[in-house]
Amino acid sequence: MANLILWRHAEAEAESVSSKDADRELTKRGRKDAAKMAKWLSQHLPADTQLLCSPARRCLETAGALHALNNVEIKVSDFLGVESTVERIFKAVADSDPTRTLLIVGHQPNLGLLISRLVDLGQQACVVKKGSVWWIAQRLVHGVAQYYIYTVQQPDL
Repeated sequence: MANLILWRHAEAEAESVSSKDADRELTKRGRKDAAKMAKWLSQHLPADTQLLCSPARRCLETAGALHALNNVEIKVSDFLGVESTVERIFKAVADSDPTRTLLIVGHQPNLGLLISRLVDLGQQACVVKKGSVWWIAQRLVHGVAQYYIYTVQQPDL
């Protein structure tokens, strides 16, 4: 991927009616924050961006805010689910088209662990605040991929 944009789902309710973690909905604040970040993203995303989303309801609702603005297709990806691992996510990202921009809507701590792995911060996960976006760019230097943090945006900014 040329760009990897990691968007942590916005604030969600503590429990769902079904008591299943994957069924938790966004709170009122979460919907507001998702709309703010969707507006920012829609102004900055490359046209060929592919949106991959966890099947968890709170992630689908977060991604839905962007879909509502510019009709970007949401591809639900099980490897981003609540029970997934950073290893599964890393493999999927590494196997993706190196010329495309990937926008992933998912969960902490896996997003923070993926950031740490890509920019070589060690085993400690970065803290990815609810609703925030981390944009990681890739460049090739003498045939070797290098990853760097392009920008970090939060709904409050």
